[in-house]
This record gives sequence, C-alpha cells and structure tokens, in this order.
Amino acid sequence: MSFDTVIRNGSIVDGTGAPAVQSDLGIQDGKIAKMGNLSDLEAGQVIDATDQLVTPGFVDLHTHLDAQIGWDPELTSSSYHGVTTALIGNCGVGFAPVSEDNRAYMAKLMESVEDIAAEAILDGLPWNWTSYGGYLDSVQSLNPALNIVGLVGHSSIRFEAMGDRSMDEGVQADDRELAHIVKLVEESVAEGAVGFSTSRFLPHTVP
Repeated sequence: MSFDTVIRNGSIVDGTGAPAVQSDLGIQDGKIAKMGNLSDLEAGQVIDATDQLVTPGFVDLHTHLDAQIGWDPELTSSSYHGVTTALIGNCGVGFAPVSEDNRAYMAKLMESVEDIAAEAILDGLPWNWTSYGGYLDSVQSLNPALNIVGLVGHSSIRFEAMGDRSMDEGVQADDRELAHIVKLVEESVAEGAVGFSTSRFLPHTVP
C-alpha cells in the first residue's frame, strides 16, 4: 500500500480533548486514509513531523480578511498558524451586496473598523460584483489559500437600502426600507452567506 503523503512521527492532536498520540498519518486523495506506524509504507511525499504537532485545521470565526484577499490570497499570517477556514463579514462590515455608487462607502467603512486605507481596498479588489453571490464568486476567483465563509453585514445592507440616512443617529428604517433590508438579507443567504452580522461596539463608527 502507498499514500500520496505520509506525515511521520508527529504528535497528533485530534481536537476531541484526548491526549496527543505519537503516530504517523497516511494521506490519499486529500483525505486521511490511515493512522499508525507507517514506516514500512511508501509515499510520494514524506513529511518529518518529529517534535511537531499535527492537528485538524483551525476555523477562525472572527476575521476581517475581506479586503486582504485581494492583494494577499495566501491570507498571511492566518495561513501560517494552522487556520484553514476563515469567516469574513464580521461586525456588520462587508463588501456585498453593493451597488456601484456605494463601493467607496463600503471601503471607507472597512477603513474605519480595520484602519486599512480605503484607497488600498478600492484598488486591491476587483469590485466586479453587486450581489452577495457575485461577491463570493469573485473571492473564489482569487484562489484564496483558506476556505472562505461569509456573513452579510448589517452596516452594508443598511446603507445599500437607506443610503446616507442610514448613518444618522437614531434614524430607524421605514417600512419600505425595512422590507428592502429583509429582501437583501434573504437574497444574500440564498446566494451563499452563512448568516447575518451586526455590532454594538461603540468604537465601530461610520465613516
């Protein structure tokens, strides 16, 4: 029997809370095929994991990698530390759905939260979408190193539905605007958003 890859002599932590186990892992077709002493088996690639931890990929549930994908699809330094899946669109901030006229606002909104220059965001992303589904397609076309999962952001949706009124303190959406907000959220979830995000953190300010 042979494997595509064998990871030898690592301390395997399986994420269940069980103690680490010193063992080898055989990987075939991108999946773990066998665990145990594989010293007598062949492999196309052998990784010596002596004195290293071998773990499942980490899922980072709070990132703001939304813009960084555009100029750093390796998504460093998250990808350097075992993260294999990242959730974007946190804190009510994101880039979709967005009409062409509102792109600059979305970039400035991210700048206000993450201190990434709006100009860099506008230049670094292709901005070739209007819908949430189109946004996810665009993200995937950049070949990110991590699995990307997205939330649709409250601030983005509210501005798209209400325009400048959405930034006025104390202003509530009227019935027509609220219906538009609901429709945009429903469409975004249907197109691939895994949920809706918002924020009550006061330092998160609008541009």
